[in-house]
Amino acid sequence: MSDTTILTYIVAKLAKKKEEEQQRQQQAKNGYWQNELLSLGIVSPKESKELNDKEELENLADIIKQSMFQDYKIAYSEKGDAHKEEAQATVTVG
Repeated sequence: MSDTTILTYIVAKLAKKKEEEQQRQQQAKNGYWQNELLSLGIVSPKESKELNDKEELENLADIIKQSMFQDYKIAYSEKGDAHKEEAQATVTVG
């Protein structure tokens, strides 16, 4: 084998390994976002097979987290106290 052939073979092998590593990293990222959605109770395991777009998964998880954070802020703010008092005022104890 000539030096050029060996060098071409080595470069091709390295490129293939790099591509495989990138694919593994992408799959790990997709798995992370699918697990985030599962932990929030949004996606069942059967449905998670259909969600493979990393950006879609990230956006969906961010929207859900923002919504939950807004609910948390309202619950522990003055408005939350007002809602709590209003709810208690409408409850009748028999």
